[in-house]
Amino acid sequence: MPGRYTRARPAVAYAGMSTALSTLAEYARANPRSQAEHERALRLFPSGLTHDARRQDPFPPCVTRAEGAYKWDVDGHRIVDYVTGHGALVAGHSHPAVVDALRRQAGLGLHLGASSALQADWAERIVALVPSAERVRFTSSGTEATLLALRVARGFTHRNRVLKLAGHFHGWHDDALPGVALPVAEVAPLGSAPNRDVGVVDPFAEGALERELARGDVACVILEPTGAAWGAVPLAPARVSAIAAAARGARALVVFDEVVTGFRWSPGGAQALIGVTPDLTALAKVVAGGLPGGALTGRADVLDVLAFREGEPKVEHPGTHNAHPLSAAAGIATLDLLADGSDLARASTVAGELRAALGAAFEQRSTPGYAYGGASTFCLIFGERTSDPVTLKRGVPEPLLSALQCAMLLEGVHLFHGCGLLSIAHGADEVELTAGAFARSLERLQDEGLIP
Repeated sequence: MPGRYTRARPAVAYAGMSTALSTLAEYARANPRSQAEHERALRLFPSGLTHDARRQDPFPPCVTRAEGAYKWDVDGHRIVDYVTGHGALVAGHSHPAVVDALRRQAGLGLHLGASSALQADWAERIVALVPSAERVRFTSSGTEATLLALRVARGFTHRNRVLKLAGHFHGWHDDALPGVALPVAEVAPLGSAPNRDVGVVDPFAEGALERELARGDVACVILEPTGAAWGAVPLAPARVSAIAAAARGARALVVFDEVVTGFRWSPGGAQALIGVTPDLTALAKVVAGGLPGGALTGRADVLDVLAFREGEPKVEHPGTHNAHPLSAAAGIATLDLLADGSDLARASTVAGELRAALGAAFEQRSTPGYAYGGASTFCLIFGERTSDPVTLKRGVPEPLLSALQCAMLLEGVHLFHGCGLLSIAHGADEVELTAGAFARSLERLQDEGLIP
C-alpha cells in the first residue's frame, strides 16, 4: 500500500503566524549572510536545496566549517551541532584520525579504477564487528544499499514481493518510498509508479504481517530494527524477534536497515544489542566515516548471488564509486575509533543526560513535553506522553518546528528537525549549553503563544 513521505507546511498562513514571525524575523536579522546564500541557492536549485530534510523556514543556516561537536556558519556563529552529518559523524566533525587518513589517501590517488587493499581492510572491519556480516558489497549511499538488498533478496529467493513496515524509512528509491509517512497514503508518491510488489504492513497490527507472508510470495521483510525513523516510533526487541521468526517461517529473508543505527547503537549496530541477526544488513553513514558510502552485508550464500558463477545468472551491480578509496580510508579510521565500544557507550550516556536535561526544561517551564530516544540520539515531543505512531513519527509539527529551529539557532544550537544525533565529541559542556538554550527557547515560544 504505497505512501508518501511529506511534512505538512503552511501554504500562506497559519494560526499564530503573526507571533511566530518574531522568532523567524529575529533569526533572519541575525543571519544576513545565510539568507544571501539561500537567495543565491534559490536561483540554482529547486527550493534552494540539495536535500529535502534541510528545508527550514525562513531559510536554513549556511555552514562554512566544523570541528568536534561544533560548526560555524557564514555569519560567524559557533553552533553546537546535533545534525552531525545526518548521523554520519558519530566520531565528530573533522576527527584528526579521519582527516589524516584522508590526506594520506588523497596523496596516493582519488579513484584508482581497480581493486585495492583498502576495500578488503574496510570489509574485514565490518565482518569483525557486525553479527550478520559474512560477505560485503560496497555502495555509494544508504539508498543504494537498501536498493541492492531488495534486489539480492529477490535474486536469492526467486520471489518478487517485499514487505516493509509502515513509517520505516529506507531511502528514496521506488521500492522504499511507499508507506514512509504516517498515516499511510493510498496513492503512490509523485514520480513513482504504483507497485504491487511492495507491501506496507502495520507493525503493531496483530496478524497483519503473518497474513501477508502466508501468500508465500515474499522475498524479504525490511525494517529499521529500532523502529521507524531510527526509533522515533520505537519497536520492542521482542517484536523485532517475532517479525524475524515469522519471515523465516515463510522462507522470506530478514533485512535490517542499519543505515543510522549501524556503528552508533553499538560497534555491531542495533542487531548486536537486541540479539536478532538478520540475513542482510544495509549500512551507510557511519560506515564511511562521513564520506559518501554504504554497504550491504550478510549471509555469504545470499550475497553470492552477486558472484560470477559458471553457467548461472547473477544479480548485476556496477557502481563507479563502490568502495571509493577516500570513503574506505575514512571508514577504516572511523571504525577503528569505535571498535572497542567505549566511546559509543559514553556518547549514549551523554545523550541520556541530555534527554533528562531537556525533559527537566519542559517541567521548569510548566509546559507539557518530553525527550526520548535510543543510544546517542534524542527526539522531542511537545504534549503529553503518547505511543501513537502518527504523533511520534510527525515529531514537532509546524508552525512550532520552524520557530523551535530558529530559536535554538539563535541560542547556538542546531537541531535536526526537533531531534538530534550526538557524537563522541559531545560532552557535559554541550549538555549544559543545550539545556540552557532549550529552556530559553521554550520561554520564547511561550511568550509568542506557540506553546502553553
